Amino acid sequence: MKGRYAGGHMTIYGHLLPGALRIARLAERTGYLTERAKYKLKILDWHKAHGENISLSARHFGLTRKPLREWLKQLKQGGPAGLNEKSKVPKHRRSPTTSSEVIWQTVKIRKQYPAWSKCKIRRILEREYMA
Repeated sequence: MKGRYAGGHMTIYGHLLPGALRIARLAERTGYLTERAKYKLKILDWHKAHGENISLSARHFGLTRKPLREWLKQLKQGGPAGLNEKSKVPKHRRSPTTSSEVIWQTVKIRKQYPAWSKCKIRRILEREYMA
C-alpha cells in the first residue's frame, strides 16, 4: 500500500480555490497601476495603518485633506485601479468649420504679404476665391 490513497487517484471537485478568481482579478487590475497611483496607494496604506486620521495623514505627507478624501472614495469605488489618473481630453471636440482650401489660401497670402492684417486677407479671400 503506497501513500494515503493506496495508489488510487484523489478526486478533485473544483479547480479553483475559494476566492482565487477575485484575487487573480485584483492582481490583474493592480498590474496596470501608474507610478502616481502607486504613490497614492502608499499614502492610503500609511493612512490606514495610523488610525485612519485624515488630518494626521495630510500633515504627514504635506497635503490637504480634500485629495485624501477623494482618493479614499476612488479606492472604494474602483479598487486600486480607480486611483489611476483619468483622461483629461474632452469627450467631444469641435470639428473645424474652415475648409482646408481657405486655410491653404490664407497661408499662401500670409507668406506673400506678412504685414497684411486678418481683416484685409479676409476681404481678399471673399472677393477672389470664395465669390
